[in-house]
Amino acid sequence: MSSIQDCLKSANDFKDKMNGNKKIGQLLKRWSPLIHFDTNDSDVKITFDITGGQVNSVNEGHIGNPDLAVTFPTTADLNDMFCGRLDPTPKYLSGDILVKGHQADVIKLDAITMIIWPEN
Repeated sequence: MSSIQDCLKSANDFKDKMNGNKKIGQLLKRWSPLIHFDTNDSDVKITFDITGGQVNSVNEGHIGNPDLAVTFPTTADLNDMFCGRLDPTPKYLSGDILVKGHQADVIKLDAITMIIWPEN
């Protein structure tokens, strides 16, 4: 099982990849959600604060009122998504990953993973 430390490290690596990708920055320059990630098998909770398509911060715990809340079945799945080992789309479509928020935000989050890891 992945720990909160594993997930935070992977989340910060994901943040760096997202912020370093000019295509993402251009496509999402008007996107500024607060996103909560959590899992069903642990107390892992992570908040992404995004402004203008750039991740400002990755924090342990849930901070603020989210625009998008994403619940993964396992901590390993969350960590694997941040690392690029898991394409979240099939698990989302099957109902294994639960998402609360606007569909447009879900599509943008999916697009980010496809741009960062196109081979998934």
